[in-house]
Amino acid sequence: MRLDHVNIHARDQEAVRDFLVALLGLKVGWRPRFDTPGYWLYEGEPATAAPSNGVTGAVVHLWPRTSAPGAGWVDHLAFGPCGEAGATREKLKTLGFPFTETALVDTDIHQFFVTGPEGIRVELQCRRG
Repeated sequence: MRLDHVNIHARDQEAVRDFLVALLGLKVGWRPRFDTPGYWLYEGEPATAAPSNGVTGAVVHLWPRTSAPGAGWVDHLAFGPCGEAGATREKLKTLGFPFTETALVDTDIHQFFVTGPEGIRVELQCRRG
């Protein structure tokens, strides 16, 4: 068993889509023709049509948010490894997303917590050299 995807409900799906594409390099790809608008974001090459094996590869599904603004049941999404911490720091500064960082005690992991649209937080885990 493995994690298939994360579903994020967002009021401004385009802002969340653009944040995840810029930050993580995800790509917009094929999505079933739901009655509700949204996006499927892929790591690597996105699907352009329904897969024959039932595995889409879309790691993030964006869906309209109808509940009140504020934090939901997920605190953050974590991705890694993200490469060298210094290069990641510079990329985040260039992108202009607010972030905090910390060295995880008793490990070689350096964490960046990046805040995106609607308060979505993404953790990037890098290795210290």
